[in-house]
Amino acid sequence: MAEDIRTCRDVEEHLAPYVDGEETLAVRVSVASHLAACPPCRELADAGRSARDLVVEHRAELRTAAPAELRARCAALQSSAFAKASARQARTSSSIIRRWAPLSLAATLVLAVAGVFLFGLNDRVEALAASLAIDHVKCFKVGGRSSHAEASVAERDWQQDQGWPIVVPQGEPAQQLTLVDVRRCFSTDGRAAHMMYTWRGAPLSLYVLQENAGADRVVEKMGHEAVIWCANKRTYAVIADGHPQDLTRIVDYMKAHAR
Repeated sequence: MAEDIRTCRDVEEHLAPYVDGEETLAVRVSVASHLAACPPCRELADAGRSARDLVVEHRAELRTAAPAELRARCAALQSSAFAKASARQARTSSSIIRRWAPLSLAATLVLAVAGVFLFGLNDRVEALAASLAIDHVKCFKVGGRSSHAEASVAERDWQQDQGWPIVVPQGEPAQQLTLVDVRRCFSTDGRAAHMMYTWRGAPLSLYVLQENAGADRVVEKMGHEAVIWCANKRTYAVIADGHPQDLTRIVDYMKAHAR
């Protein structure tokens, strides 16, 4: 209820339906009031809105790329949820499904990339590229571009917090490449390291996953260029806005320095 929305934690569960325009007027007014006074929550709402707009814009592309097995599994899970739910739970499930319905399988791909790896589906690289493009947009919307990170400090902090090592490529002034931040990628259930850079002033991401996603690929997804390769029993991905013609130089630099 609107009167229960007082803290950031209270607002968090309402952000997705608020962004989707599905909350009641009273709740929308309450959430909007909180967002007006809370920059961090406002950034999260803006990031969610940007990600949703990106998915909606490219939903036809994502629907085509969704593997048939993923479609079947999602449909089966949805049917099972309805069959087992009580009347109250069914209403809740219906609301959730209705909320994501305009996104069709696009939202499923975003939410279930971990399932792509788990189920061993054929086109995991396509699903991974789409998910990382969305994560890239959201993180830069929230994270900004002004802070600079030290690669050695980021490596140490990552090892301490996540329990597995990474090598973070330094910024490269000659290529106008600046390291901004290193964080967990939540699109892969936190299993990927997300290294955020600016390249010539534009966002650029390097992702490192502990799984091997398959063959090396260059994928155009969601209006972004994704260059994905496998080495050291890991998967690496460079995500850049648009389709820059000279991205190869940065990819070669990342391949030489990332571990």
